[in-house]
Amino acid sequence: MIKITLFALLIAGLSSRTISEEYNLPDLGGHGGSGITAADEYRTGASVLRNIRRAGMVVDDPIITDYLNEIGYRLLSHQEHGQTKFTFFLVNDKSINAFALPGGFIGINYGLFTQTETESELASVFAHEIAHVTQRHYARAYDVGPVSNLPILAALIAAIVLGGQNQDLASAALATAAASQASKQINFTRHNEQEADRIGIQVLSDSGFNPERMATFFEKLERQSRTYGIDVPEFLLTHPVSVSRISDAKGRARHLPKVKDEDSVNYQLMRQRIIALANPNKHNNVKQFEEALTKKQGHELVAVRYGYVLSLLRTNQHEKARQQVDKLIKAYPLRIAFLLVQAEVEMEAKKPQRAIQIYQHALKLYPNNESIMHDYIEALLQQKQFSLALTTLNDFLKKSPKNPVFFKYLAKSRAALKQQTESHEALAEYYYQIGQFHQAVDQISIALKSSKDNFYATSRLEAKLKHIQEEIPVATN
Repeated sequence: MIKITLFALLIAGLSSRTISEEYNLPDLGGHGGSGITAADEYRTGASVLRNIRRAGMVVDDPIITDYLNEIGYRLLSHQEHGQTKFTFFLVNDKSINAFALPGGFIGINYGLFTQTETESELASVFAHEIAHVTQRHYARAYDVGPVSNLPILAALIAAIVLGGQNQDLASAALATAAASQASKQINFTRHNEQEADRIGIQVLSDSGFNPERMATFFEKLERQSRTYGIDVPEFLLTHPVSVSRISDAKGRARHLPKVKDEDSVNYQLMRQRIIALANPNKHNNVKQFEEALTKKQGHELVAVRYGYVLSLLRTNQHEKARQQVDKLIKAYPLRIAFLLVQAEVEMEAKKPQRAIQIYQHALKLYPNNESIMHDYIEALLQQKQFSLALTTLNDFLKKSPKNPVFFKYLAKSRAALKQQTESHEALAEYYYQIGQFHQAVDQISIALKSSKDNFYATSRLEAKLKHIQEEIPVATN
């Protein structure tokens, strides 16, 4: 895999045409940032996220996504961010990386998540990335280099996120970069990193996290980087760590209130969830959790038991998993993660009605919770309870969930109930949200054929078709 820094790519002498053809992003005008609005940034960030999702690299796990947003918005409650609506998501990549897209889209690789040892370390990464967005470092990058503008910047972020899948683009960027431009961009990068550190560490402290953990996490990554050779983690390439930068972070932390590290239960649970689900060696995973159960206590023991249940499910040990879940539910009867895994055990054990009862109980406790709703709808569809699934989805979708899979479920429910026009329309929305624009157009076109006698439906579908077609030249080849 070719390793490259984000801003080195930004100043590379690539033509706008090459970038737009490769990543199909909106054309936001000429050079310079004067004409770029916050809406433009959001539109471009959303386009990049759709590209990442299309590549299958977004982890659509609602309960993990809920937790990431919980951390993100806890930090944002202590930082001025105007009208920017942030979206936090997990990237299906074991390498150590995190990044911010224009418009408030922040991704973190699961490999970085599991590398953290405290919740404050994880929050420090989020705080740093949030600062890049709130300080509009992307907008300020437009004036650097002769070809720098938002579509190029966004495309190159996507190149880094997608890693080895885009080596040709990376090679072209490196081959055409001029030394003088690189020198200018390095200074620009350093300034932005320092600013993101300064603002991020203050927000970290204001939010009740331990501000010392920003320095300790960067220090840990810097130490580990010495063992990587040329295969340095992307995070250290896009966020260069130096001795002076670590010292600066330590110095700032000394002037902030001391905070004791107290990880939330959710942090421990989600970390163990990722470890349990990401390890390809399922049986070895079970053994590792069994060993860890004998060594942990307190919240860590609870989290390890949760990971153990997930690993048991992956190896079809349902009864053993049920015994462990019963211990979790007895201690924490209202915790969403445990209610969900309890229902999952019953589904895997071929007792769907018991699982559906658990989901319905959970929804009474937490109405419209996206994680519960996701698993509940899946169970209803599996049991062919399409009418109940459709009624539930129609009400829930009014709440504007972020996970596009709900539109796929909506399409399946409607198709089963012979609502063909509406089914194709829902499926078009699903394809649109995951960046498969031609498939979305196909579904709208099919829907239009069956709605020709319905003026209102036809008008609505034609408007959607026009909207999607306008994005095709910048969204997909």
